[in-house]
Amino acid sequence: MDELPTEVTNFLLYFAKVIDEENVAEIHNLYEHGFPDLTERFFRPTERMWPDETVVENIVGSDNRLFIILYKELYYRQVYARNQRGPSLNHRYESFMNYQDLFSEILGSKEPLALTLPNIWLWDIVDEFVYQFQAFCLYKANPGKRAVEEIDELMHIEDNQNAWNVYPVLNILYSLLSKSQISQQLQMIRNRKNADLVADEFGQSPLYFKLGYFSLIGLLRTHVLLADYHQALKTVESLEFDAKGLYNTVPSCFVTLHYFVGFSHMMMRNYGEATRIFVNCLLFIQRTKSLQQTQQKKNFQYDVIGKTHDQLFHLLAICLSLQPQRIDESIQSQLIEKMGDRLSRMSNGEVDEYKNAFMLGCPKFLSPTTVVYEGGNQSKEPLLRQCQAFLDGIESQRAVPILRGYLKLYTSLPTQKLASFMDVGEGEFDSFLGKLLSFKMLVSGLGKGSADDDAEEMESTPQDIDFYVDKDMICIADTKVSRRVCEHFVKHIHKLIEVQKMLKVEAKP
Repeated sequence: MDELPTEVTNFLLYFAKVIDEENVAEIHNLYEHGFPDLTERFFRPTERMWPDETVVENIVGSDNRLFIILYKELYYRQVYARNQRGPSLNHRYESFMNYQDLFSEILGSKEPLALTLPNIWLWDIVDEFVYQFQAFCLYKANPGKRAVEEIDELMHIEDNQNAWNVYPVLNILYSLLSKSQISQQLQMIRNRKNADLVADEFGQSPLYFKLGYFSLIGLLRTHVLLADYHQALKTVESLEFDAKGLYNTVPSCFVTLHYFVGFSHMMMRNYGEATRIFVNCLLFIQRTKSLQQTQQKKNFQYDVIGKTHDQLFHLLAICLSLQPQRIDESIQSQLIEKMGDRLSRMSNGEVDEYKNAFMLGCPKFLSPTTVVYEGGNQSKEPLLRQCQAFLDGIESQRAVPILRGYLKLYTSLPTQKLASFMDVGEGEFDSFLGKLLSFKMLVSGLGKGSADDDAEEMESTPQDIDFYVDKDMICIADTKVSRRVCEHFVKHIHKLIEVQKMLKVEAKP
């Protein structure tokens, strides 16, 4: 290997020194700026990679095991980011073993590990761990991603049940939750109580608390990729969506949390809540756009935010076509600009448009047990199954926007006449009444926000239309009301009084 530039050698020595000294501010600077800058200058323009662990050990000393593991985490992440065809099988396996070593150091220690890392690095560790698990599952299911000589290697690694198997991945994430007592601590925080009452020395360690916190979101993503939406939402039920949440300190964590929570709600047909969450996320991305443009070339995580931004608009269009409501005007204008024609076609009940929007907006689902040694690509099978499940779920609801459009034109309307507008034959009249019932249920759900009502700017409108069926006649009422400004201010006055009381209690000696 060519001799390393002096700047790279000095950087590695200094990086190891500040990690050993637990200098968080300087570690953050080197992680966010130093490492990407050197990558851009010395390694990105050519095929040259950062040095392997043997070279780094000769520079910083072989006894600095923890730094070597952290360096290798960065090294393999660059391997994944640099290779368009994906890393080799050997690199995938070595990266997994390095994560095993890292989490063994953290979870196997008899006392809290003397390690302090910035929030963004801790989140990236968890996020990259889940991403590489997802990438390996897709790699196993797609022979086109593999060289011929990798087939035998894959069969050998398959004999090792720990290599990116779903069980050790879930075990590590749940072990981080257990070690940090994060769920119990967040519940205490939610109840405005002292979290230290339920936390031991590990739970009180910032390293374990933050890793546990980010592992909740890593598990959320994993369960969604496995299409277990109920468990995904249950995993993060103790998280509060507020400005003080730890996820707010890392932009990519904020976007990941909102994307997967919103998607889970959408798949469980809670379109109003999904819309609120998607809009919150889009507003956040809009506010941090300048930061993303500055960092995008250096940090691939900001590139992920840009891709998720486009996915969010497709999912938002689906939700609004099925359950129309008022959203932020700036997001509404962007939605019309990007998705106006598609949104119109979905509102007319065109199934192909729903399918296209879903395929463009959904995550890359995976099947953790599928291995294809030869033949066609089966990596998209889980995606196609989830798409079909989604389309089956909206089959009874895709006529709802059309029904709503007709009902808004009348104050009363014969049921048979409305059925004729919908081109319903005599033999389909009973199923048409079912569609009416589905619309009635959606109408009743409009305006119901989540338990977190702090984001009232994005709250749903009250239902702007209601109806009932009297014999063979549909009676329609326009129920749209003006916003109750007085109640809004009274509610927040009460909240302010509660905060003042809490501050007085905490101020007492």
